[in-house]
Amino acid sequence: MRQTIMTLILFILATLFFGCTFQNPEMPEDFSLTYSWNNGSLPPEYRYEYVITIGPGPQGELDYVPGYGDNNDVNRWVTSFDVTIDDLETLYQYFNAGKYFDAEWESGLERVGGSTTSILLTAFGKEHRIPSISQLEGADLQKVENAQVHIRSVVPGSVWAEMEKRQEAFESSQLD
Repeated sequence: MRQTIMTLILFILATLFFGCTFQNPEMPEDFSLTYSWNNGSLPPEYRYEYVITIGPGPQGELDYVPGYGDNNDVNRWVTSFDVTIDDLETLYQYFNAGKYFDAEWESGLERVGGSTTSILLTAFGKEHRIPSISQLEGADLQKVENAQVHIRSVVPGSVWAEMEKRQEAFESSQLD
């Protein structure tokens, strides 16, 4: 009897352990991400921010705001772009393999004045927040900086070029 109880307990513990650490390799239908970035505390003409939203499904959007504007700013520019299923799956696999969905981040005090970020991942009905690069150090900082590169790579070059053109026009208009 005692051996049966011990076997049952070991089976339950193993099930709990593998159930908590198993990562599903298949992308869920609700996989999406929202990535926010700003270039920090600068004079208004040089400051800007953007938000990239990808998914769920093969869709993306870039929301750019120059200066210290808000959602009602006349210079705000929002554009959508196509995301392939392959791009979505590649992003999901990147975040899944890197254990971003269950990472425990070593974050400290936020550095003031520099760029700040925010990444929100959604998968299997759960939201996973990744701290700002301004709060991370060491390996965690590098891990999030690498994730930013992967996210940005999904946005077409033409979208980046248009955003840069708009930022240059905004800077010129503020200096007049």
